[in-house]
Amino acid sequence: MLFFKNRSMTMTTLAFALGAAMTLGSVAALGDAEKPAPRLEQLKKTKLNVDTGKQQQIWTAVMKTVGPYDQNAKCWTLETRARRFCMQPAKFAMRGSNDKSDYYFAISGKDYQASALKTGVVMFMHFASSGEDKGFVFKELDGLYEFGTRQAPAEEKDFRFVEVAIDTYAWEVTDHFKANGLEQEMTTLIHVGGVFTPKQKRMVDFITYKGNEQSCSGDQNKPCISNRIDYGFQPGAGGLHALELTLKRKTGSKKIFSLDDSSPVTRSEPFTVRFDSKDGRYAMPSEDMVEWFGRRLPAKLASQP
Repeated sequence: MLFFKNRSMTMTTLAFALGAAMTLGSVAALGDAEKPAPRLEQLKKTKLNVDTGKQQQIWTAVMKTVGPYDQNAKCWTLETRARRFCMQPAKFAMRGSNDKSDYYFAISGKDYQASALKTGVVMFMHFASSGEDKGFVFKELDGLYEFGTRQAPAEEKDFRFVEVAIDTYAWEVTDHFKANGLEQEMTTLIHVGGVFTPKQKRMVDFITYKGNEQSCSGDQNKPCISNRIDYGFQPGAGGLHALELTLKRKTGSKKIFSLDDSSPVTRSEPFTVRFDSKDGRYAMPSEDMVEWFGRRLPAKLASQP
């Protein structure tokens, strides 16, 4: 059973806050004729009655707060003023114990008006439970962010829930696009909750992949290339964990893209990026870290990828 302390308040009645949209900068720049996706205001106090042991029931209850289900489009309609968005569950994560847990939801979709945005949109929700008698309580809403393309919003595989400090969490979102003839990926970290609260929700955006996987022939005229950045979190004293980045580069046949490829790879020395508490973001030297590594860091040849 689903119930609200304020039955009249669902996501369909949310007013959008005034202000600039959160975009992917130059990568997902919007045309002059397009309307950027606005930010959302918070829900009023909302409480759901759900069985937290059943994932489908959790998603059903949460998506009903987004808006009514559109049977034809197979999505939930987020609506306000003249803007309507077709939203779908993407991924959720739970942290805590059975009697006191936090639930984090990534929800993605697109504008019903096909010409409104070049991108898809993403929103994040946070609910908490504290025993069955206290229900499933709304904590925070964040969005709309612009990710994905118009016809291909971000999918479950594009989200990863990560711990960026002790008991502090973020959504990692991977965005895919093509530029200068290469397939590219951008990684974004968006803070969602926990002990440490940075000044900015969107903590970093950086290019993590460049390659021609979809179009390379594998011959000398057009060899296959892959430039990928691996990164991990390095715990430190206070604040958010630092990021340790390493670039891996391969050139050769189409086999370089296969999981069982054991051909040599050029690997950079690791580079550490610390979180700047004053700016509220990671102090990344460049948004295009693939290009930055290629110009500035010496590389050594490894026998395995």
